[in-house]
Order: sequence, then C-alpha cells, then structure tokens
Amino acid sequence: MQVLTAVRTWLTNSLIRHERGQTATEYVLIILAVVLFLVFAAIALQPVLSGAIVAISSWIAGNGAPP
Repeated sequence: MQVLTAVRTWLTNSLIRHERGQTATEYVLIILAVVLFLVFAAIALQPVLSGAIVAISSWIAGNGAPP
C-alpha cells in the first residue's frame, strides 16, 4: 500500500508542468501563423492584384489627372 502511495506521489509530482512561458509561446505561434497566412495569401493573389493595378493605371491614364 505504501508503494502505491509513493508511486502515485512521484507521478503527481513529475507530471506537474511548469506553464510560466506558455502564454508568450502561444502569442508567438499565433503571430507566426498570421504572418505565414499573409505571405501565402499575397503569393496566391499576386496575379489578381497585378491585373487590378494595371486596370487602375490604365483607367487613370485614360481619364487624365485631376485638376
């Protein structure tokens, strides 16, 4: 019976996790995920954005500069 109590106490003490830096790590992972999403979105939308920029430039050139 004492062995079981000793094993239970040892497991309880060894499985306690220190979560001191966990919040900062979570924030870093969230920021990293957002940055990666923005990079991949910019790469995926590059042809669409190029076409829009060309269309806007040609429209401005056709209408002339404002007075």
